[in-house]
Amino acid sequence: MSKIFIDFDCTIADSVKTYCNVYNSFYKERDGFKQADHNKVNRYDLKDQCHLIDHQETIFSNEEFFKRLEFMPYAKEVIERLENKYELVICSIGTLDNISFKAKWIKNNLPFIDNVILISNVVETTGIKTDKSSINMKDSIFIDDHVENLLSSNADFKICFGKEYDWNKNWTGQRCFNWKEVEKLLL
Repeated sequence: MSKIFIDFDCTIADSVKTYCNVYNSFYKERDGFKQADHNKVNRYDLKDQCHLIDHQETIFSNEEFFKRLEFMPYAKEVIERLENKYELVICSIGTLDNISFKAKWIKNNLPFIDNVILISNVVETTGIKTDKSSINMKDSIFIDDHVENLLSSNADFKICFGKEYDWNKNWTGQRCFNWKEVEKLLL
């Protein structure tokens, strides 16, 4: 297996922490505001902490989100070392605005990664479901934080990344809670 497909949100980038920070900044003057704590998020839509949001993409598709976005701890360093041994492919889904900002962030922060697959999530407008199962990951490793993505993939070796959330708590396969564990497993 010489290729690794890596998810972006909650795998490479600390999207939950950044989302909560941006939410706190944007909504702090609104009636009913409560400070969002990224450590207490457990819902995929983040509404358990960011309850004033009508639609997730309000923040995920905002340039300010990407200006504040940070790597998961040790992600950049480990990914740089993995790049010496594997062909790396970043694979992520989002709205057109989201993937446009994501592409710029990847180019600026991970310029050594040439292979990036950004899938436009157009299900709301077309009714066509787009997901990562459309990507051929045969003979590869796939690292993602979402069980549905892992289960629908044809990757030969799958790693559920990060802390347990509602969207990944049922994973029974290989799990790495952080990038140091990924490094120990793959290098």
